[in-house]
Amino acid sequence: MGMMNEEERLEFAEKLASLSFKKARNEIRRQDSAARLKTYRNSVNREIHTSYELPTQGVKIILVEERTNKPIKDTAKVRTEYHYVEARVIPWDPSS
Repeated sequence: MGMMNEEERLEFAEKLASLSFKKARNEIRRQDSAARLKTYRNSVNREIHTSYELPTQGVKIILVEERTNKPIKDTAKVRTEYHYVEARVIPWDPSS
């Protein structure tokens, strides 16, 4: 399979956005056996990014989550919850 064009990237992003975070990760690995996890839950501004590189497809996929902190009753600790909100599929040059 060759490089993805813009229409295919948008279609794949919509498909990933409709899935849960775990299923989206599985779908990415299913799409390209050479897929590499580049970053896992990296904080960028107020978003949490998990990014994959798909060298045979020529795309980089960013799964975007939002983080919320909820206090735990009767303690000073907080529980962090992540909510998957969108997927971004952008062109990527594997040679760079």
